[in-house]
Amino acid sequence: MIAIVARSANGVIGKDGGLPWRCKGDLQFFKRTTMDRKIVVGRTTFEGLPPLKGREIFVLTRNPAACFEGAVAVSNPVEVPADAMVCGGAAIYDLLIPQCEQLLVTTVNKEVEGDTFFNGQWLEGFEPVDTIEETDEYSIVSYRRTASRF
Repeated sequence: MIAIVARSANGVIGKDGGLPWRCKGDLQFFKRTTMDRKIVVGRTTFEGLPPLKGREIFVLTRNPAACFEGAVAVSNPVEVPADAMVCGGAAIYDLLIPQCEQLLVTTVNKEVEGDTFFNGQWLEGFEPVDTIEETDEYSIVSYRRTASRF
């Protein structure tokens, strides 16, 4: 699995179920990277997303009876396809990053207020291997797993 996450300079990844900034370059990277792929998100993240055409969306939820228009509801992490990209939120990252071999981390170069934060432990066992893009506004770094998951 691969996880993709965007954070602010002060570690915020969300506010009120959405992103508390607008960064065109990161949004283009997200679209380009996830297009024609399977993605997995939590319910709150799914509800905060605009329609995402061209992706097969899995919503990991605690409610086994949940239904989502345009997405497949799954209530057990083992139901998430191994080739899905993990796209948030924080609880989903906590649950699935231990299964990931790669992290794609965008850092937006501004500090913002938020209610959901990047967990530094998500990077444990990973090392940066490539800066994919870097501008005055943001940087995108690829991390690869270096330590055993078990």
